[in-house]
Amino acid sequence: MASSLVARSALLTLTASPSDHALALQIARTSDHRLIVGPGNVTVTLDGHSVPVTSQANGSYLISTGDQSGGAHSLSVVVSHDGIREMLTGTVTVPQQRSALDLLQEHGMSAWWVLNIAVVLIAVLIISRRRSQ
Repeated sequence: MASSLVARSALLTLTASPSDHALALQIARTSDHRLIVGPGNVTVTLDGHSVPVTSQANGSYLISTGDQSGGAHSLSVVVSHDGIREMLTGTVTVPQQRSALDLLQEHGMSAWWVLNIAVVLIAVLIISRRRSQ
């Protein structure tokens, strides 16, 4: 998915890319676009609540959004870099999470037809075996 600019300071830019039940954050220096990488360099709060952050090999930081409702959420990121700590704040949009119930409701009519056809085929088999006996 496409990344969107969440926040910018004189030294850093913060972008976010939604993925399945997560947000991938990238923090880059504005001067040379080098990413801030490594565990422990970033802490994140989403709607005022601290969330676990996982440093990825590609230089992004992953936060889980599985417990969040879809829509806009406030994001605060504290970044330790070059001997300073800087806070970046902005708003991110979390995609609407799809539950198993949503999938069942979407495919409910199809499942209903498959069940009906299966019942009819079983009935035909039972009737044809009784007639052949």
